Amino acid sequence: MVRRAAPALVVLVALLALGASGCLRGRGTASEPIVTKVELTGVKALDAADIKAKLATQEPAAPPGVTGLVARQGFRLDPDALAVDRRRIEAYYRERGYYEARVEEVKVLPDGRGRVRVELRISEGKPVHVTEVRVTGLDDAPDARKRLEKLPLEVGEVFRVSDYDRTKGAITSALRTTGWANAEVKQSAQVLPLEGTAQVTYEVTPGRRFRFGPIFVAGTAAVSRDLIREQASIDVTAGDWFDDSKLPKAQARVFDLGVFAGVRVTRGTPNVERGIIPVVVAVREAPFRTIRAGPGLGIEATRWEARANAGWQHRNFLGDLRKVGVELRAGYAWLPTPWARQREGIVGQLGLEYQQPAAIARRIDVSSRVELERGLEAAYAFWSERVQLGLPVRIAPRWTFVPSYNLEVYQLSRERQAVVTPTPGLPDVETRPLLVGCPSSVCLLSYLEQRFAWDGRNDPVNTRRGYYVGLSVQEGFRIVNIGYRYLRLLPEVRGFWPLSRSLVLGARARVGALVPLAEPGTPPIVARFYAGGPISMRGYYTRRMSPMVQDNNKDWVPIGGNGLVDGSIELRYAISGSWGGTVFVDGANVAAPSASRTEWRTVLDPRDVQLAAGAGLRYGTQLGPIGVDVGMRLPTDFSAGVPFNHRFPAVPSNPSAPREHREPIVAVHITIGEAF
Repeated sequence: MVRRAAPALVVLVALLALGASGCLRGRGTASEPIVTKVELTGVKALDAADIKAKLATQEPAAPPGVTGLVARQGFRLDPDALAVDRRRIEAYYRERGYYEARVEEVKVLPDGRGRVRVELRISEGKPVHVTEVRVTGLDDAPDARKRLEKLPLEVGEVFRVSDYDRTKGAITSALRTTGWANAEVKQSAQVLPLEGTAQVTYEVTPGRRFRFGPIFVAGTAAVSRDLIREQASIDVTAGDWFDDSKLPKAQARVFDLGVFAGVRVTRGTPNVERGIIPVVVAVREAPFRTIRAGPGLGIEATRWEARANAGWQHRNFLGDLRKVGVELRAGYAWLPTPWARQREGIVGQLGLEYQQPAAIARRIDVSSRVELERGLEAAYAFWSERVQLGLPVRIAPRWTFVPSYNLEVYQLSRERQAVVTPTPGLPDVETRPLLVGCPSSVCLLSYLEQRFAWDGRNDPVNTRRGYYVGLSVQEGFRIVNIGYRYLRLLPEVRGFWPLSRSLVLGARARVGALVPLAEPGTPPIVARFYAGGPISMRGYYTRRMSPMVQDNNKDWVPIGGNGLVDGSIELRYAISGSWGGTVFVDGANVAAPSASRTEWRTVLDPRDVQLAAGAGLRYGTQLGPIGVDVGMRLPTDFSAGVPFNHRFPAVPSNPSAPREHREPIVAVHITIGEAF
């Protein structure tokens, strides 16, 4: 497996290196040469890459499509545009406080036949610093003044036009979020470049203070205006002081009802005599019925699946925004591949969904879902029936809170679940540990679940900055002495930090705990934790980092465990055009299945955490990045005489499997979207 998988990593690294350099296409003439490089010298205070991005004279760039990974399209030199770029650079510096900055020299140097290199030598000079910031007129708006704890522009800082304007915006926002809806702020600055000083003044005219007035709804035909008004009034309450920042919140809340193609919440004409400002909610209804259908193909190293998908949804069934939907998926699966079949069979799922917004209160919906599924996993095949009754709470746009009751029944097939337990000197003995905790071949899970999440990312698809925090809590209990009593916790945190225009650092971590409560047997296999795959530990294939047992066909199958820890550190960077790359280090561990309450804690031992390092290639699309990740597990045993394969750790230990088992050292994953 090492010899077959290792070339994938070599090829990916070669593509990343090739994309970083690229091959220039096209050649100009002596009169119209192609620019091969734009070089800025003397740049110290600012970012040269940011300056170059603003220029009309550009270096070769990647064309769209696959060719953008290995080729770059050159641009012809325009002398007039180059002259404008000279003034553009000086203006760029002035906006950032460097009023003495000058482009002292521009060189156009030959760089081969029909090609030139452009060099611009810059003298930055000394920056202008703020020596005084005065704000007048805020004494008449004390509530607004309290909100201005720190201004973007302060004494001693370099005078930047962006901070100068942001300070005006901060003062205006403080006024218009505390009732002074028509407040005006005039700004002025006295800049003395030779002295290197700037004196800044903001003159505030608060005007009259207003409160929220009535809410008017326009554009609706089938949807009740009272329902729309009720949702908007969660954030906009008549009689409260006018707050401009609450209008986009109300707009998002109305749009989240899911039946409008467009929503706009704006302020109406102020009534000066009464001191109120009405709020106007303008909506455009979308078609309530949706039908979709199409084929699908899932390809992983451990699973191939061909399927057909169909769905129907009505978003205003019998009025009051009742949402009713039907989803159908049917197909055929091969594990691991069609030409190396260990398991194969029909798979499918039928789902019925119902949701009623604001059924209990303005912020609390009612949802239910019923599913029937035929599934196939490496350790078992199954039929399952699942019912979920939820009460989604719409706290705020970035917050998610969904308490629910769940009932799941699994009929597990025993056809390949016999497990061989070897004993030296004795015949192999077959045992069946997979169904422990389940009577016969039926597993029943009855549990309450609470899912919390706060999403502070700037973009959930192409994230550059922000945080995400989530928590899932399950409390399992028996029904008429059937089921399993347990507590299951799964917190997760993600963070993203932009290091430059082209570099983003991302990190994530999860810790899972499955705690049996007064149960004699191990938890059912369907409730356990697994690791491995493109959104987990990329040194393993999906669900393959897990305690394993060997079935009667000598195949190793994952059975999950009571605990999970996994995390990643990833550096994402732009290569060229729509192409990007990533390098990462993943770590994970999974505990053994056990009836012990404390077994999950074993995953916290850092000595047992397995590591993998790798690289990935991305191509940006409107649906998110599509790419490939190659992860290689890191060795842990460097003792002399140890076989190469045994230098890498085995899968997490399992008391039911005395033999050690090692998965392939390298794993290749095709991804849609980022790993996290």
